[in-house]
Amino acid sequence: MQQIEIEYKILLTKDIFTQILNDYQNQILHDYIQINEYYTHPLLQQKKYMLRIRTKNNQYELTLKRPINNHRLETNIQLTKEEKDAFTHHQLKNEITQILEDEGIALTELKQQFSLTTHRYDIILPEGTLSLDENTYFNQKDYELEFEVNNEKAGYKKFLEIIKPYQLNYTHNCPSKIKRVLDSL
Repeated sequence: MQQIEIEYKILLTKDIFTQILNDYQNQILHDYIQINEYYTHPLLQQKKYMLRIRTKNNQYELTLKRPINNHRLETNIQLTKEEKDAFTHHQLKNEITQILEDEGIALTELKQQFSLTTHRYDIILPEGTLSLDENTYFNQKDYELEFEVNNEKAGYKKFLEIIKPYQLNYTHNCPSKIKRVLDSL
């Protein structure tokens, strides 16, 4: 499945994260742990691609994100446990592995050196999904507010309304989770 990911995100302090979580307590639809295993390769970084396997509720999803205009083209494929294992052993063939090979990225050269664990709280709003993320990687913790929307302008307006009571300023998205992990190395 492919979709254009339109999202607004900002890093939070622990106190503001807790305050927003409390303020939206009654609207939380889902609360779960997800683990992102990131794959690296020099061409992935050069092209600003992101490749991961996300584990959530004993289900696996392979995701490739690529820049498109000011957003990301996201390709997601659900995997079985056997397919996940085949991917980690460079033996899986699917739409994403074909894209990688077409881009000159050999599957055997992909490295999975780190992961990030997120405790995510999802709140469904008419404009999109608001997620509060508590992220843990390498003995570090950070807090993030992410708003994934369908309509860029309406979503942006609503995002500014959401963060305004917390005196948060938004000029652009905070660095991605993989960028924050890589920067912490």
